Amino acid sequence: MKKALFFIAGFAAMISCKNEGSKIYEINGTEKYNHQNYKGAIADYTEAIKIEANDTVAYYGRANAKFELHDYKGAIADYTKVLDMDAKYAPAYERRGDAKAALDDDSNAIIDYSLAIQMNPKAADAYVKMGNVVAKQQNDTGAISNYSKAIDIDAKNNGAYYARGVARYRLEDYKGAIADYTKAIDLNPKNADAYYHRGLARFDAQDYGAAVGDYSKAIELNPDNANAYLNRGLARARSKDFKGAYEDYSKAISMDPKNDGAYTSRGNAKLAAGDNQGAIADYSQSIAISPKHAQVYYSRGVAKSRLGDNNGAIADYERAVRVNPRLVAAYYESARLRVAVEDYKGAIEDYTRIIAVRPNDADAYYNRAMENYLLGHRAEVCDDLRRAKELGSMSAFKKIKDLCQ
Repeated sequence: MKKALFFIAGFAAMISCKNEGSKIYEINGTEKYNHQNYKGAIADYTEAIKIEANDTVAYYGRANAKFELHDYKGAIADYTKVLDMDAKYAPAYERRGDAKAALDDDSNAIIDYSLAIQMNPKAADAYVKMGNVVAKQQNDTGAISNYSKAIDIDAKNNGAYYARGVARYRLEDYKGAIADYTKAIDLNPKNADAYYHRGLARFDAQDYGAAVGDYSKAIELNPDNANAYLNRGLARARSKDFKGAYEDYSKAISMDPKNDGAYTSRGNAKLAAGDNQGAIADYSQSIAISPKHAQVYYSRGVAKSRLGDNNGAIADYERAVRVNPRLVAAYYESARLRVAVEDYKGAIEDYTRIIAVRPNDADAYYNRAMENYLLGHRAEVCDDLRRAKELGSMSAFKKIKDLCQ
């Protein structure tokens, strides 16, 4: 209905005296457009243009229909034709900006939105759209400025509040984001996305109970949102409702078997409950879907280690650091297991890699010294113990007296 009303408004604003035949094609084109028969609308508008070459209504209508069919270049050409005939028609600038934004021609889209605002300073939606493009360029502060201008013009602009909430959330202004999502919900209580995103903000603000409530409302309004179940599960887990969390993760998986985050979260729940075999199965499913998550390899390594599969665990820790060479916990766990199987050289390599990431890690120096001691590398032992002592290791202070005097 919004499309129909939008186009009819444009039609009424632009209509003028013209050939009766072209007017009939315009009316037919508008009727087809409003019934989403965009190809038929284009055909009628084209006939109108054949009869009257400067038919701005037909060009504008045809541009809108082309836009709906994702023929953005064709739409831009028709909007440009409209503006050639009427350089002050603000909606054509705004709609041409939409088409340029759809083609990721962001800088020129911003120019068109600016021209639309110049022609009509009360064009709140043009500010919102310009804000969206600016946000896409990762300038959330600039986006917020545009959304705020839209709100100044139209205090009931639901989309502006919602979009400003998203931008504030990305800037970690959770309080501001929550306020904007709340306003968007007040204006449209059926806005499932606003509930969902307010849940995200409340979760990050550590208000887990309120986040559960928002995710539940989002699910009530849109039961097909698998991520709402996943995130409600995370919030329930933080609220110590582990049973509810597990049920939500399983529901998310049943709805979207490719949701790697749901498998990971359910794997974490199983690991916490001591179901190591089940955790491994879920982590493996997650890895099969998305093999670039270092933390999942690490967690699967922990589960394997608990089952006594040291070699399998070490292999997973190695996979983890290949994805993220700065994951120090994986090096430590790998080194611990290598020591258990008397692979002291391998453990020394792990501690060396830790030191490369964290040059001031006293424990890494101390532990490397102890493995070198077992291999009889006395010079390396004392060098590492002295460095560990400098970094504040009391254990190194004691060992130096025994080994390096």
